[in-house]
Formats: sequence, C-alpha cells, structure tokens
Amino acid sequence: MMEPRLIELPWMRLPRDLPWRVKFVDAVLDHARKLGLEARYRPPRFCGYYFSGDSPIVVGGKWTVTLDETPLLNKVRRSVEAATECRITVPGEAPDAAPDFLLVNDAQNGACWLWDFPHGRLFVEAHEPVTGDEPEGPPALPAS
Repeated sequence: MMEPRLIELPWMRLPRDLPWRVKFVDAVLDHARKLGLEARYRPPRFCGYYFSGDSPIVVGGKWTVTLDETPLLNKVRRSVEAATECRITVPGEAPDAAPDFLLVNDAQNGACWLWDFPHGRLFVEAHEPVTGDEPEGPPALPAS
C-alpha cells in the first residue's frame, strides 16, 4: 500500500455546521425516511469533501452523498485550487473518477487537510477514525 500523503491547510477553517449548511444531514435523513427508518443523524467529527465533475460529494461515516452545487462548496473548491495553484484539486479528472485528494474537515475546530483519496476516505468512513498506526483487523483471540 502506498504511503499516505497528508497536506495540512492551516489557513483554512470551515464552519462547524457545514454538513447542515450544505444539506448533507438533510440528504442522509431523507434517505433514511425512504428506507422506512425513523432516524436522527449526527454527522461524525470528520467529513470528507470532493467533487465528481461539478457535483459536490460528502463522505461522513458510512454515508456518501452527492449534493447539489452550493456557493459555499464552490468557494471551498476554489480556495483549495487557489492555495495550491491548481496543482491539487478535489475534483476527479472525469465525472466518475476519484480525485487524487479528499478535503478532510474536523468539525470540532474547523481544521482542514488534503489527504490522498484512498487513505482520506478510509479515515472519514471509520467509526472511530485512527491514524493507521494501529494493527489492522480485530485483535487475535487467545489460543484455547
């Protein structure tokens, strides 16, 4: 497996309520209702943002949602591109292609990082996000 690439964006802070502002939480709840579930949803601490073509996609826990474009997410996209002089972008090359990087956001303090897509996605999908130093899989059972 390749070495994770993580780029800190210390100048970038996103609002703590971004998943609500961009309608990610509404989309998750709407889907749950369609499945016949009475649900409440609190997004995880870490969410990931990227684009497929012009469509913003948000990943939070096991939920991946394609959203309608919003001025706020377009501004986030332009900010990343401007700061990296377009060397790093969060959209994939083609509409169905995964991007090189995922924008990871910490809802507790608004901090942001660009993380190579495979590692970033694993991180934001994890129930308990970890750095990768932990052993993979469940602990071994003692021999009986």
